[in-house]
Amino acid sequence: MNEIRIEAIYQASSEPTVGRMCDIDPVLAAEPITTTVGTFDVVLAFPTFEGQLPAVGYVGWRGDESAPVGLTPQSFTARTALMLDSDLDEHAVQVRLKAGIAAIRFAAARLSDALRVEQPNVGLVGEIPKMLSLSVMDVTRGLKLKVQEALNPGYGIVVGLPVLTVDAATSALRDGVSPTRALLSQARYLTQSTNSPQPGMAILLAAVAAETYAKETFTALRPPGSTPSLRSLQRTHGTAVELFGPIAKAIIGRSLQDDDPALWADLGLLFASRNKMAHQLKTPTNGDARQLVVAAMRAMDWLG
Repeated sequence: MNEIRIEAIYQASSEPTVGRMCDIDPVLAAEPITTTVGTFDVVLAFPTFEGQLPAVGYVGWRGDESAPVGLTPQSFTARTALMLDSDLDEHAVQVRLKAGIAAIRFAAARLSDALRVEQPNVGLVGEIPKMLSLSVMDVTRGLKLKVQEALNPGYGIVVGLPVLTVDAATSALRDGVSPTRALLSQARYLTQSTNSPQPGMAILLAAVAAETYAKETFTALRPPGSTPSLRSLQRTHGTAVELFGPIAKAIIGRSLQDDDPALWADLGLLFASRNKMAHQLKTPTNGDARQLVVAAMRAMDWLG
């Protein structure tokens, strides 16, 4: 059996700029924290602080230099160890190493979230902290191992999106972009174009965008005093998805439920997911969120 040690160094804050970097308790700087992720014990540690400032790994502090109440670290480390049979083939070794790295990433993200909950100025909760380096060492044999793993995970490339036209650019410069379309764009970004997807936030944004867009569209089409009014229609048909069904039928003479039953069903799931997020903090998978955000976009396009 060979002992393998995996260690990664992470940037402590989203931006390595003084004033936008996290502060930690000096006690936390002196004591590593160990957590268990699956079958791995992961040790997380900030640079060692021995009570004297300035100190290596820290760019600033709060309070008196002789008795600081907070320290500003540049980075933290996350490491784990595992045992590997010496007769394992390369594929089996890589699988095991990647599992260890995944455990490190999970623990580092949790520590990063803890920092950002206390200090939102240092980054957004849920963002993957930036890995600066990764090393894998076979301690038994004194060898550095290669691992097929990027420091920071990538994300898919979206192709085929519309080009920016003169009309769209002129309209945005004159009036600003549509607030509902801006919300939808943010939701699409959070599910498609970041290595730190935020499916829960995306669902909330997409649902607000679709519901508000429908109300704005119908309000523009119903002059004051029209019967039945949009408000009375909403009292009769109270759910958000019904804006695109019976309410749309009454105002524009067509219903998404009739025109595209599959899209209607997905839109219903979007609003149901929004309610679960709002009332139960139940977050969908990013794959499901991506599909439902696209459903919101298509429903808005259907309205025109």
